[in-house]
Amino acid sequence: MTSSPSSLLLADFQAALLSAVAEVAENSLFAFADASDQTAFESAADQSGTDDWLDARIRFTGPVDGQLTVALPGALARRLCAAFAGADSADEVGERDLIDFTGELANMVCGTWLTRTCQHDAFTLMPPIVQCGGPERRVGGSPGDTGPARVYVAIDDTPLLLEIDCGTAAPNGPGSVPGGAYAR
Repeated sequence: MTSSPSSLLLADFQAALLSAVAEVAENSLFAFADASDQTAFESAADQSGTDDWLDARIRFTGPVDGQLTVALPGALARRLCAAFAGADSADEVGERDLIDFTGELANMVCGTWLTRTCQHDAFTLMPPIVQCGGPERRVGGSPGDTGPARVYVAIDDTPLLLEIDCGTAAPNGPGSVPGGAYAR
């Protein structure tokens, strides 16, 4: 029996995504990444308020189509952006740079994850779309709807959420940018 590309992509996706985040954090952001959980993520979301979050979605196409979403607190994104840019402090990071960096973070994580998981396949990554606002708390849809696969990670002890949705990604084209979102 052969496995579908989608099942191969999602096989042990949690460990593969954690590994991708750890590689990006350590090699590009001078930070440490480790596994987290839903409780820690929801606590961070409750403490920071709903306006201080960034959400970056990047669509990928190839043997499997889908999208990866990264939701993280704005303060963490700002610190990581400063480290990435070599700035002396997070206060030096402008809003446009913060938006661009958050999209680039999703791009780096998605590219690293796909490269490690599907070493012999080619994927196309669409430009990320970054949205400001609180982390979405999706409630189950219709019966049997599992929704996106979730992975909770912490970078420098601050929780963030990664979601993978394979086979049902909405297009990331110029006309698909929702209100309040930025296309990189």
